[in-house]
Amino acid sequence: MFAHEQINRILIIRLAPLGETVLTTPVVRALRQHFQDAYIAYMVAPTREDLVSANPHLNEVLTYQPSVPKLIYQIAQRKFQMVLVLQPTFRLVLHTFIARIPFRIGFETNTGGKRLLHIAVPNNTAQHETQRYLDVVRALDIEVTDDEPEVFVDDVGKVWVDDFLKNQNLNDGKPIIGLNPGAATTYRRWSADNFAVLGDMFHKAYGAHIIITTGPREGELAHHIAKQMEHSPVIVKDITPMQLAALLQQCHLYISNDTGPMHLSTAVKTPTIALFGGSNPIQWGPHWDKHTVIARQECELMKTLSPKEWDEHADVAHQNMNAIKPDMVFAATEKMKWKTHEM
Repeated sequence: MFAHEQINRILIIRLAPLGETVLTTPVVRALRQHFQDAYIAYMVAPTREDLVSANPHLNEVLTYQPSVPKLIYQIAQRKFQMVLVLQPTFRLVLHTFIARIPFRIGFETNTGGKRLLHIAVPNNTAQHETQRYLDVVRALDIEVTDDEPEVFVDDVGKVWVDDFLKNQNLNDGKPIIGLNPGAATTYRRWSADNFAVLGDMFHKAYGAHIIITTGPREGELAHHIAKQMEHSPVIVKDITPMQLAALLQQCHLYISNDTGPMHLSTAVKTPTIALFGGSNPIQWGPHWDKHTVIARQECELMKTLSPKEWDEHADVAHQNMNAIKPDMVFAATEKMKWKTHEM
């Protein structure tokens, strides 16, 4: 094993959707705190660069190349001494081996086990995702004290959001509350009717501006909610991850299903309420200060099923989500300190 003082060029690899990429950021921070003078690069999936592009703990962000020769060359020419592969994918471990990174650490892979890894870490999903990723750091005998995700907004994002707030007349000092009704699977979505009721409740109680964020595969969901509301919300779509991060950072409160924007909201330190029904809040819920998880406590499946296994229990997920009522969510926000959120 390399002595820590010999390591000064480090590569992190995680090819993931928005939420999972956000949840790896504590690894970046922990490595920088330990290897203060090292050159640290992060390889992400295409379109995920925004999530780490402004991270001050990184020296470089690389984008995964579909061409294996180009990928190997991209890695090899940077002469990394250590790589952390934050997913159990043997193909990625093999690529780093071919690229001659001398010290390789990562999860035991699905097809290769411990092969080609100098330190193979058990892929323990019975804990929060941030802790799972940090297990790889701990395997290096590095003490970890903070597992809260963080995403940084660059200057371009700040200029964009200032213009957006001005153009939408949202910069008048009234609270801005975001609703995120989408999710990758429909059974993880709280009903559009409930989001509409909740949005009107916030507007009546606080005079708040309501924004609805929506993804590219969620069709007319946001417009369906808006049509049911007495107050006209602002619908936000077709923006980049960096723009979304900048906008969420300006929200006083965000209510979301378990999906990528929920993780992004917590990472920019916006008080967030996460609604769970078809996934495991122990593994995915934001347990840090400022945030609240609402889930049907009596459903034992939420503690045991993997994301793929939920596909066969969609009816249970729908029941869990339907058990969450707008009054419950509104009452939860009353207990939070979101109104004192600094803009």
